[in-house]
Amino acid sequence: MKAASALLLAAVVVSAAMASCGNGQDPAAAREASSECLSQAGDLYQKKIAPLLATDQPQTCNQCHLSGVDLSLFVRADMCETRACLVDLGLVDLKNPDQSKVLGWIQRAEPDSTLITQDVIDQEYDAFKSFVEQIAHCGGEACPGVRCPAQSDAQGCDSPEDEPSGAVTVADGAACDSISIETAFRDNVYVWRDRCFPCHFTSQPSTADGAPLFFDVRSDCNSGALESFHDMLSLGVIDTNDPTQSLLLRKPLDLKKGGVVHGGGAKFDGTSDPSYVSFLSFIEYWIGCGAPAP
Repeated sequence: MKAASALLLAAVVVSAAMASCGNGQDPAAAREASSECLSQAGDLYQKKIAPLLATDQPQTCNQCHLSGVDLSLFVRADMCETRACLVDLGLVDLKNPDQSKVLGWIQRAEPDSTLITQDVIDQEYDAFKSFVEQIAHCGGEACPGVRCPAQSDAQGCDSPEDEPSGAVTVADGAACDSISIETAFRDNVYVWRDRCFPCHFTSQPSTADGAPLFFDVRSDCNSGALESFHDMLSLGVIDTNDPTQSLLLRKPLDLKKGGVVHGGGAKFDGTSDPSYVSFLSFIEYWIGCGAPAP
């Protein structure tokens, strides 16, 4: 993420310098004004947004299962693309920046866990508000011709809106055929994948140096889940002798609640966290089926 942030900031000056604000202004003056305006947005991004997107920083969107927020939108190739994506998807309102959807999402968060406190919510809101206001200040004519690139040229499964609102458990007596097991993995484990974004995504290999990649989102959801299941088993992150000791459970778990050191910080607030319950339910079911390879 830090590398992406540096790339983004470095590209701001180049891309913004090419922008023209139009409205009959002298082209050279328009380019200079656009460059200065978006450079300031880049400064705000580096100082206030990038630290919030760091992998060891709790985020309100983790609490709400991302609530439709794709954080990769804030780490585009340059500030012009960042602005275009936020506007095109309706996350930023250029005319009424205080009414921007992304700010409303943050405001809905509640300090109901040890990971998400009111200070975290306030810090995130203030940072995004400053960033959004600066983008809006640059006006609707900045970066002419720059559009938000398609998220993927191929059918993928990178939608954070698939996450459940609560724990998902495997029904008692569930069948142990391969299709049932693979479906359970998709519905109990793969569905929570965005808690591990971007460090453990195969589509983001340069995000976190040394982090194992096991969530595949480059294909449809069924295929992506199956590939991810294969990857997890090959990494040995599931303990078939004592499921609760599985690294798949303990790495994302809060250290104070029995977790182990994790470069990405805590992703499960405790053993009652819905995602922890879902993961454990699948692991116990799979072991009960004899732990067959997918």
